[in-house]
Amino acid sequence: MYVDMRKQSRLNKGGHTQTFTSARTLLALLRLSTALARLRLADVVEQADVNEAVRLMEMSKQSLEDDEEKGRSANPVDAIYSIIREMSDPDTVRFDEARQRILAKGFTPDQFEQCLDEYQRLNVWQVNQSRTRITFV
Repeated sequence: MYVDMRKQSRLNKGGHTQTFTSARTLLALLRLSTALARLRLADVVEQADVNEAVRLMEMSKQSLEDDEEKGRSANPVDAIYSIIREMSDPDTVRFDEARQRILAKGFTPDQFEQCLDEYQRLNVWQVNQSRTRITFV
C-alpha cells in the first residue's frame, strides 16, 4: 500500500500536486486506522479500517487539488477571511479598507458581514463598536 502511494506520488510529480508521500504519511494512516477501530470500540485494527483510512487520505488529497483548480476557496466566508488575514498589520486591519478590498474582489456586502459575524463568534477576531478596526485575538 505505502509503496503504491509512493509510486502514485512520483507519477503525479509532473502535475501541480501539493502532496508528498513520506514515512509520516504511513504513520498518519496507522493512526487514522487505529482511530477508526476505536470508533467501532474494537481492540484490533481490521483491513476495513485501513481501507477507510486510505480512502479518507485520498479524498483529502483530492479536495486540495479541487481547491487549487478552482483558484478560490469554495466557501466565500473562508476566502474573505484569508484576504483579511493577509491585510493584517500585524494583528489589526482597518474596517473600511477591508470592506473595500473584499467588495473589489467581487464579494457581496452580505458575505463580508457573514464572515465578520462568523469569525467574531469563533473568537478569531473582534470588531470594535464603532466598526473602524478588526483586531485578531
